[in-house]
Order: sequence, then C-alpha cells, then structure tokens
Amino acid sequence: MYSDTPVEKAKAMLHEITQSACSAAANLAEETQRILAHTVSANKEGIQLGAEQRQQLQAPIQAVLHDHPWCNGAGFASYSNAQAGEEVWSLEWWYQEAGTIEHAQLDRNQEIRKRLDFRVFDWFGLPANDHQAYVDGPYVDYVCNGDYTITTAHPVLVDGVFVGVAAVDMLVSTLDRLLAPLLAAINNPVVVVNADRRVVLSTAPGVRVGTLQRDGQPLEQGRILHLLEVPQASSLVSTPASSQTLRFDSYSALSASLNL
Repeated sequence: MYSDTPVEKAKAMLHEITQSACSAAANLAEETQRILAHTVSANKEGIQLGAEQRQQLQAPIQAVLHDHPWCNGAGFASYSNAQAGEEVWSLEWWYQEAGTIEHAQLDRNQEIRKRLDFRVFDWFGLPANDHQAYVDGPYVDYVCNGDYTITTAHPVLVDGVFVGVAAVDMLVSTLDRLLAPLLAAINNPVVVVNADRRVVLSTAPGVRVGTLQRDGQPLEQGRILHLLEVPQASSLVSTPASSQTLRFDSYSALSASLNL
C-alpha cells in the first residue's frame, strides 16, 4: 500500500520526473518521425535537415521545454553523408535558461562541426545501433551546457531505418532544485543513485556526487533513479566523480518503465 511519508513522496516525485522524461523523448521521436516521413527520404546514412524541416521541428521541441519544468534542453540530432562522401551532422537543439527558450546553433559553428561526432556519445550511438531508447548520465555535457546532465534519447525511424535521435536533457542541478523541498522534510540523510549505485544527489554529510553506494539496499525494479536512506554505518565508497564514472546504462530500467 502507498505510504504518504516524506520518503515515499520524494520517491514518487523522482519516479514521476524520470517517467515524464521517458515519455517526452518518445513523443518527440514520434512527432519527429511524422515530420521527416513527409519531407525527406530515409537512407542508411541518416538525413541532413533543411530549413523547412528545422522550422517544422521547432514547435514540438519548444513544447517539450515549455511543458516540463525538469527539461533544460531538447532536440533532434542526425548524421548524413554529403557530396564526395563528406560526413556532416544536423542538430536542431533548443535549451531553457532563466525562463527563456533559446536556440543552440552549434551546427553553424564550423570549428565545432569539424570536431563533434555524435556517434561517440552513448545517447546517440546506442539508439543508432540498437534502435532502443536509452538514458545516459549523469555525465558532464561539454558540448551544450558544461554541467552534469541526464539525457533521455529515443531513436527516430523512418520506414524502419534509423535517421537520428530525439533527446531531452535534465541538469542534475534542476533535479536537485525540484526535489529539495521534499528531501528537506526527510529526517534521515538520503541519496539518489543511478542503476550503477553512483550518487546523483545527496543530503548526507560528506557524501559527494559520484560516490559509490554499497550498503546492499535493493533497488526497485523498473526505476531509473533510486532514492535511498543512508544508514548510520553507511557503506558509501568515495571515488573520483569524473564524467566517465558517472555514466550508466539504464536501458533495462527504461524498458521496464515504458513496458518495451
């Protein structure tokens, strides 16, 4: 039976936020597929967005940012082969800052175009290879915001062929802000961990983001992030909080969450 305690309230909100991110990415992928199916021909090398496609994508992307307080960024990314075999990427990405929705025009920067390859990022490469939704992070997003980020990505398929990824970003700082009132009402210290038991948020003194939680508490099935109370004799093991150690694969949890 549901218990209306501060801990259960915080768990419920955490689950609601992660579920909302999964649904938003899936819905954005569906809308993107609908738009691209009528304007481009699918091929194994993806697509190159034109002005018309970008304009049509902007409304559903901005709607995600407008409708979800947890969402800091959203958009569509793809790779394609240009003439003479030159590989180019397309990115229609928008972000929210200080209550204003802004356009990130990264693919108009020629220096960034030369260096950036989406395929090295798990949020792009794994949906491209597996045609499955994926949650990546927390990781340091050096491309868009420079902050610890959780990206929920969903493949976009046209006639069964992968053409790109629809994705939504949530900053760890945003998650912290949304959960802070509920976490403050909990008497005991708590941590929010990912599927690898890496700490995402913490109210426990001395427990940093990136620490590894090893006290043996079971993680709930079908959850992407987990809220755990920290016992008096905690088995939290301190490790460097690098972008590499903070990555995790939550596909199994995401699949259960979306009933895939």
